[in-house]
Amino acid sequence: MKISRECIYCLARQAVEIAEEATSNITMQEEIIKRSLKELGEMDFSETAPEIAFRMHQHAKNITGINDPYKRLKEQYNEIAKDIYERIIEEKWLYKAEDRFDMACRLAIAGNIIDFSVGLKLEHSDIVKSVEDSIKHDIFGTGTTALREAVEKSNNIMYIADNSGEIIFDKFLLENLPTNKVTYVVKGGPIVNDATMQDAISTGVVDLVKVIDNGHCAQGTILKDCSSTFKSEFSKADLIISKGQANFETLSDIKDKNIFYLLRAKCSSVASAIGCKRMDYVLTSY
Repeated sequence: MKISRECIYCLARQAVEIAEEATSNITMQEEIIKRSLKELGEMDFSETAPEIAFRMHQHAKNITGINDPYKRLKEQYNEIAKDIYERIIEEKWLYKAEDRFDMACRLAIAGNIIDFSVGLKLEHSDIVKSVEDSIKHDIFGTGTTALREAVEKSNNIMYIADNSGEIIFDKFLLENLPTNKVTYVVKGGPIVNDATMQDAISTGVVDLVKVIDNGHCAQGTILKDCSSTFKSEFSKADLIISKGQANFETLSDIKDKNIFYLLRAKCSSVASAIGCKRMDYVLTSY
């Protein structure tokens, strides 16, 4: 999905948010904003938004010397997600569900509301609402039955993670997949609140399935920049489960792989590309 004009507004907003999150030093903030806006002024419209955002974040890291400016927020949202996860376990949501696989998919999608890059300021109650609404909300796209059938036919499943906090909700779906066939993918380094190996370890995902990183620290999955190890695993996968908007933006032009996208459509550009409404719960093979 190439960058749209609507993306430019969002990236300009992110330039300011990146600067404010990275440092309280006004001079550094101004330099981050200037360099980030310069990236926008020189962008190639054939690129994806995550490719441009990556360069903006690199400026912030280089100027401040801080490799993970969102570390505190990620830890906070992991804790919030853990609390909600434990409540779901205690109340036996999956056990009581008529269709456990469908419920697991809905919970995984609901967790995608935890996304700092789209400007959502979330409270604990916002995440709870996303989870509760997922039970009764229509899912746009090919739906959970199509994914279940694809899983049953697959021998090598790649599950590409999105954000910290959110990966705790992925556990519901991972537990309803053939775990011996699953490779779970996190980022090779910190970028906004995207999930890294440390998040996979702290949330127990590594105890469920094989986990690798993609060798790169951009939002989404920019294949040309990923490691050879990841590219090899990606090539071998006969089913890819892709979480979140940035992965949709960077993978949706790939037509020779069986990819299912699970996400909340939080921006108008992504919603338009998919054909759904903003904030819809989406499970589609596109």
